[in-house]
Amino acid sequence: MLLSDPDGGAFAVASGLAVGFAIPLIDTALVHGQHLRIAWYSLLTWRARVRVSASYLYRIRVDNQYLLVKGKRFDQYQPVGGVYKAHASSSGRRNELKVLDDDLLVPDEVSEGDLRIRVPGRNLMAFVRWFEEGRGREADGWREFFEELVATGILPGKAFRFVKYDVVRRYYHPLRYSPWAESKELLVADILELLPTPEQLTHLRNLKSQPDPRYLWATEDQIRRRGATSGSADQPIRIAETAEWTI
Repeated sequence: MLLSDPDGGAFAVASGLAVGFAIPLIDTALVHGQHLRIAWYSLLTWRARVRVSASYLYRIRVDNQYLLVKGKRFDQYQPVGGVYKAHASSSGRRNELKVLDDDLLVPDEVSEGDLRIRVPGRNLMAFVRWFEEGRGREADGWREFFEELVATGILPGKAFRFVKYDVVRRYYHPLRYSPWAESKELLVADILELLPTPEQLTHLRNLKSQPDPRYLWATEDQIRRRGATSGSADQPIRIAETAEWTI
């Protein structure tokens, strides 16, 4: 193309071929871009282990405010939700991938089966593909919603016997080094948007007039500032980074 006359037939043929090849390549990159990124992460960590945390987080937005709950392990407010759990039926596949439990938290009944694990870098892509299939693991967002909002009495069980939600997106945080884990870390989160019924919406609005340290209604600005208040030295509220993912 560079050597041909722009007004000549050779240029037209060459440019047509170039466009013909480029469009499928661009389309493939757009469709499979995330997997290409995971493949790159796998190469970067081939001989090491990657800490992976796969979770679901709720976007509960009412009148331009977001409902957050107090963290169980950390003194911060965060979205309703938590890590998915693996089913016993997936133990064989996880063994094939040489998946190990997370070693940062002491195993207990609550954390049993959590998809907060350590994966060999060379198996990272295979693990992600298994996770995206949705088999052998928890695949809905009811458990944490019930445990954090209904079982605690924050929302009435009668009105919230079930919930509907849309899956907004699956968010992959860029691979990063975690000083806490002393390893590379990949965070995956399904963002679920609550679709409340009129009755449920009324109960959610009622929470705004019932201050409680177990939850917080935060604005978008508060969330992006991680709870910080401009011009104030005293910052009593901490909001988790994950809250911004739900905006």
